[in-house]
Amino acid sequence: MKRYFAFAAALTACAAASAQSSVTMYGVVDQYFDRTDTGAVTVNRLQSGGLAGSRLGFRGREDLGGGYGAFFLLEMGINADDGSLGQGGLGFGRQSFVGLATPYGDLSLGRQYVPHFYSLVTYALNGGLAFGQSVNYYTDPSILRVNNSVAYSTKTWNGFTGQFLYGLGENAASKSLGNVAAASLAYASGPLKAGVAFTQRKTTATNSDRYLVVGGTYDFGAVKAGLVATHRRDDSNSNESTLYDLTVTIPVGSTSAVALDLGRFQNKSVANADSTAFTVRYDYFLSKRTTLYTGFAKIKNDAGAAFGVNGATGAAVGLTPGQDPRTFVAGIRHTF
Repeated sequence: MKRYFAFAAALTACAAASAQSSVTMYGVVDQYFDRTDTGAVTVNRLQSGGLAGSRLGFRGREDLGGGYGAFFLLEMGINADDGSLGQGGLGFGRQSFVGLATPYGDLSLGRQYVPHFYSLVTYALNGGLAFGQSVNYYTDPSILRVNNSVAYSTKTWNGFTGQFLYGLGENAASKSLGNVAAASLAYASGPLKAGVAFTQRKTTATNSDRYLVVGGTYDFGAVKAGLVATHRRDDSNSNESTLYDLTVTIPVGSTSAVALDLGRFQNKSVANADSTAFTVRYDYFLSKRTTLYTGFAKIKNDAGAAFGVNGATGAAVGLTPGQDPRTFVAGIRHTF
């Protein structure tokens, strides 16, 4: 009898623990066919990550009571076309952090997205940096994630939320080299979303890169429109540019959508290095988890520009300056 009661007590304790904490495994497998005509050659490829980077992730949360909780996230990028790891072969290269949730906001530590990444994916086309978005073709990818970072996210107050992040370069020769400081402020109410974000990265002893992102979307019901503007400038004035990305998403019934994107990149440091991109994409939702998509994109590069069409993680075909690539894609994304 005593053994029975001990066993029952153990089951009760396990059930209580399960109710207070949880771990979820999730993922995305996204593969697409890419046919690009550079004007000189035509290249056919099968790539991973058109709408979303293929990934495998684990997230967990433990309720500590009183509005407090502990959480973690480990997310690895996968190149599903050949099975290799993404993000240069890092084990959990997409994200890896642990944190504490409080009634006043969330504090997290590890490898995390910089706040202006969330501005880009919120106000660009359909969320996410993917095929079909000029902001993705022209974005500097090296600043999207920050290692050795501490981040704080506020609770929502009258529609406003804030994010702050500081990343340590951990350079033995300099206390500031490689450090990243970033912040964002966002507003969401009904059909309107808008926000601004700023990031500064110390690249050398005498130079810092600065990024400013301003954007917004409005859902009219029959159509959703968005606009993102980004500006990058460093202290030496050797790397200054501005990007404008206008997007329109048109639902077609409840099972599909047409996405249109027009982008303009202006290089203010190099002459004749501007670029214009136009993309049309069609998404068909087979279910809540599975999407078929196809689209066409064209980039018009000035004589000194060599921008190509890429997906969320699928790379663009290499170009020589002045080439104007045209890309057709067809793919499938499945989430679990």
